[in-house]
Amino acid sequence: MQGAGKLTIEVVNASLDDAYARQHGDVSPGQYVLLAVNDTGSGMTPEVAAQAFEHFCTTKPTSAGTGLGLSMVYGFVKQSGGHAKIYSEPGHGTTARLYLPRSADAEDALTPPAAGPLSGGTETILVVEDDATVRAATVEMLAALGYRLLEAPDADRAALIIDSGRPIHLLFTDVVMPGALRSPELARRARARWPGIAVLYTSGYTQNAIVHGGRLDAGVELPKPYTAFALASRVRAVLNKRPTRPPSINPKQAMINPVAAPGNATGQRCATMYIM
Repeated sequence: MQGAGKLTIEVVNASLDDAYARQHGDVSPGQYVLLAVNDTGSGMTPEVAAQAFEHFCTTKPTSAGTGLGLSMVYGFVKQSGGHAKIYSEPGHGTTARLYLPRSADAEDALTPPAAGPLSGGTETILVVEDDATVRAATVEMLAALGYRLLEAPDADRAALIIDSGRPIHLLFTDVVMPGALRSPELARRARARWPGIAVLYTSGYTQNAIVHGGRLDAGVELPKPYTAFALASRVRAVLNKRPTRPPSINPKQAMINPVAAPGNATGQRCATMYIM
């Protein structure tokens, strides 16, 4: 919608009859919950709409999207025994209709998220994340735990930091980002420069989708969204597995300026942040 428009989200009970099922061979007649998302954007041509759920199919520029979003939605719906349909008209917007099988089972009891004291450290962490809001929140929380932070919006600029010779103990990187350099290659480059460096991946996509897409060999270590406790715990666990000998520091290299968390003049803060 290019920053302006109306987005409507609707959730209703729906019944798909035999006639509809005959027209769409991938769905069975029955009771469903319909989630419909409608926008007033530019819409899609029939040719584009027919490919909208395909992996890596996107009309966005190279640096603006991966083409995995709708394919992941479609995969989730199909794995759940549901049905997905897109209606779109150029110049009038798009409606995505997701039908999920309706269940009469009792609702699952929610398990409270793990909580406890957050443990930090003094190591240097390079945070690579293209979402500026998520990156800022992650850097702020880790800085509050005592870590020294370096940050980059993509793997290409992270590689420049790595090649600069600045000592780095942990590379914390999103898996799917814009740019020519991919996260697995960035990790290999970091390990070549700093043998023993810890690497922690994060992603909002499922592990199977990323592995099947050929983007990650070892899987995702910390899925999004994550709480401050989950982030702090996983970072500390990964760092604790590193060799005890830290990377050497060349005094001639540029000094690292730790990112101070907001608060008083000493950088102290008391609030606990949850990244959702």
